[in-house]
Amino acid sequence: MVSRNIKCPNCGVYNKNRDYCSECGTVLSYQKRRELAYKKEQEDRLKRQRIEKENNPSFFEKYENHRFWIVRAVVKVFKSIYMAIMAIGMFIAWLIATVAA
Repeated sequence: MVSRNIKCPNCGVYNKNRDYCSECGTVLSYQKRRELAYKKEQEDRLKRQRIEKENNPSFFEKYENHRFWIVRAVVKVFKSIYMAIMAIGMFIAWLIATVAA
């Protein structure tokens, strides 16, 4: 195994075969830095998606608790029709996939 001597960019101490600095705890490994950056970016992306979903609800989510019963009924009918069409479409896709294989 090759030993790595890495100088800490924060405090200047040389560290041997470490991912973190022994003095200040700064990340030295480029792989760890990338993993931490990727993890932070993914958390930010999920947070933005959650906020966007809360600010922009779908048609069904927006009107399924409407104060007028007629609006709620129309939304339930549209949602049922949508689900039936999706089920038929999935069945046709499954049928084509099984016949083609």
